[in-house]
Amino acid sequence: MNKNLKIIYDLFDGKLVGNYKMKKNVCEVLSKMPEEITEYITENCWFFSSMEDAWAFTFRGNDLIGQHLIFISDELLSEGESQIQYTIAHEIGHVILKHRNSILKKQSLEEIEKQEKEADNFAKKYL
Repeated sequence: MNKNLKIIYDLFDGKLVGNYKMKKNVCEVLSKMPEEITEYITENCWFFSSMEDAWAFTFRGNDLIGQHLIFISDELLSEGESQIQYTIAHEIGHVILKHRNSILKKQSLEEIEKQEKEADNFAKKYL
């Protein structure tokens, strides 16, 4: 990992949990974004993926209070670098654009489509 990526990695202070490929791609995506986005994401987001040396891991609820959680699947990590980075940027877009998800509160199809388009445009802006 080059020096700039290492700086971003260190800013996460342990909130990148998973394999090296995920950590590297998250840091590479953030290195293409403005400093204020990098600062916000490293302070307010956790990224999770599977790990080579662990089948599972546990966090206390307090670990995630007031934080965003972004899960990166093994299926995504098996794709090419451009797809991986686009998806990471898209998910960061949802956070920065303050989108909500429809898990706890139902959203209309129009609202979901609008948010997805906005997150796509955010990703395209930085990649």
